[in-house]
Amino acid sequence: MTTPPFLSSFLRPNPRNVESLQAAWARKLELGYTTRTEPVDEPKGCTRTRCAGVHQGYPGSEHRWALHCLLCNVDIEVFYSHMRERTGKNPAPPRRHKGCKFSGPSRAQVRAARYAELGLPLPAWDADALAHAA
Repeated sequence: MTTPPFLSSFLRPNPRNVESLQAAWARKLELGYTTRTEPVDEPKGCTRTRCAGVHQGYPGSEHRWALHCLLCNVDIEVFYSHMRERTGKNPAPPRRHKGCKFSGPSRAQVRAARYAELGLPLPAWDADALAHAA
């Protein structure tokens, strides 16, 4: 988890991408995700027009990011847009990856315990887990 924030190879380090990188990296850490230790081959010729590839480093919200879930110990491929908080008409807090055994209100107690076991702070928006924190 000590890897510094970095952009995918196809993103230019312009102010918008760097700002988005900081927000995405913080959310990744809140969710208990880390970058993968195994290299990921980025798709050749990928552009900002939604290639189907998985990327090493922050790839923007419309590309899949190669991460590792520390809570359930599996490699995942997730869109940052699925990790963000939803605002507007149907607000919702960020959500864990599909299939995570620590996801959802019914698993809040084990999620809180797992965060504590890993030495990670519980996210302020995870009210269910915070209610079970010791």
